[in-house]
Amino acid sequence: MIRRAAGLVAAGLVAASGAAGAASEPRSAIPWLSESIRTDVPAPPPRPAEPAPTRGSEEITVTPLGTVRRDSVGLLPPERSGLPRALWGPTPTGQAESLIRDHPDAGVPAARALFRRILLAETDPPQPAAADGALLVARVDRLLEIGALEEARALIELAGPETPELFRRWFDVGLLLDAAAAPCDALRQNPALSPTLPARVFCLARGGDWNAAEITLVVGEDVGSIGADQQALLARFLDPEIFEGEPNPPVPEPLTPLDFLMREATGMPRPAGALPTAFLHHDLVEHAPMRARVAAAERLVLSGGVAPQLLFEAYRAGIPPASGGIWDRAAAVQALDAALAEGADPATLGAALLGAEEALRARGLEVALAREYAPALADADWSRLDGAARERLVAVLLLGGEAPAAARLAGEAPDAFTRTLLTLAAQGGDPAPATDLQRAALTGLVAILPADEREAQLVRLVNDGRRGEAVLAALSLLEGGATVDPPALHAALLVLRRAGLEPDARAIAIQSVLRAGAGPAE
Repeated sequence: MIRRAAGLVAAGLVAASGAAGAASEPRSAIPWLSESIRTDVPAPPPRPAEPAPTRGSEEITVTPLGTVRRDSVGLLPPERSGLPRALWGPTPTGQAESLIRDHPDAGVPAARALFRRILLAETDPPQPAAADGALLVARVDRLLEIGALEEARALIELAGPETPELFRRWFDVGLLLDAAAAPCDALRQNPALSPTLPARVFCLARGGDWNAAEITLVVGEDVGSIGADQQALLARFLDPEIFEGEPNPPVPEPLTPLDFLMREATGMPRPAGALPTAFLHHDLVEHAPMRARVAAAERLVLSGGVAPQLLFEAYRAGIPPASGGIWDRAAAVQALDAALAEGADPATLGAALLGAEEALRARGLEVALAREYAPALADADWSRLDGAARERLVAVLLLGGEAPAAARLAGEAPDAFTRTLLTLAAQGGDPAPATDLQRAALTGLVAILPADEREAQLVRLVNDGRRGEAVLAALSLLEGGATVDPPALHAALLVLRRAGLEPDARAIAIQSVLRAGAGPAE
């Protein structure tokens, strides 16, 4: 029972509560980030922490740092990111931060994957270096937006989460990943972090000190530091049984991770509409309903927040109980699994592949399918496969990075569209482009000189050592995906090649042409 006794109001708690009103609100670039700590007390110097392990993502290698330069912290060293350590060169810190925050992060999956590598890359900081780690915070925020919580958490822990801006994000990520113990311990051990009363109530409860949590909640309400709606939610979290049968408190706006976690813990309904992508990690656990798990994994893979393997684990989590949408995609994946496991004849395997590819392509997940299956498909016996199945298999192998296998399967006389795709993958010659987009992709991968002033300006950025600017500008040109303007695609591919990113340029070209299709030029 929540105890309401004025005698419980300790002087220290009242003073701490009152200070919150005078404190300036911490800046938040993401609407749902909580205000879990106050910023009226200076934070101590940073200390490095061990990075968190990642779940279902690429292997991440980190190097503990002594004196951390926050903006240089990264999870992918240059030899793994493919990006130079001097990525930013003379680009000012403020400009680099704005470029990261304003980047559209759109286009085909290969373009979005390159942007994600920039967010994770270990690089020299721009100049002048910012003591507050503004560029790191911007990178973390973009990772949070796409739902890449494990990577955001690892970046924060490598840099040291002692500053208010980084700690707020660390606290929220801990809540969303069901890993709140470390942030709550830090709140108890470091008074300079000055937690808000709702965060303190939550951490006391999670630590098993329910009496102190109840007292703190009463104090917060009595001194006006916890609003009525927040109090109602916290009270239900502390003792849900006494509120059985009572109407639920309204959904807060914005819904913070702390609000979301407490509502989930007490069985309250979720708000109408789509949740922020970062909140979907709660549905990835094995005991989540299959439909919710698949829906969450699909959104997170499409955003680039998790690796495709988590999606296919969700597709395989049970027998689809119905048809349509999610269930059709799960059934198609399971049928392809069965055909591969049983060593089915090429016709049966080809039919299963066509079914899975068509189902996932309709959801924009054809690249995820290719990454999951290309190695196994490259080793299968396709000697008797022909027609549409052979053409789609060539495309799947190219999307999955198995270009030599795709060239072998295509044979000596592929159709014109397949010849174009193989040329884009550096696996053939004599293409016959049928559209302006195909022509732009082919010439963009071989052009030496800029075709116009726009391309010349971007090449000058590369030559001046401002590769980060040039690459982000090139990726911004690709925002349209399959509907990208051919001159824009040509410019982007030329600039990426000049920046030393030819494999990315080829992957982007292949995906752009495949998504646009093989139709004739208008």
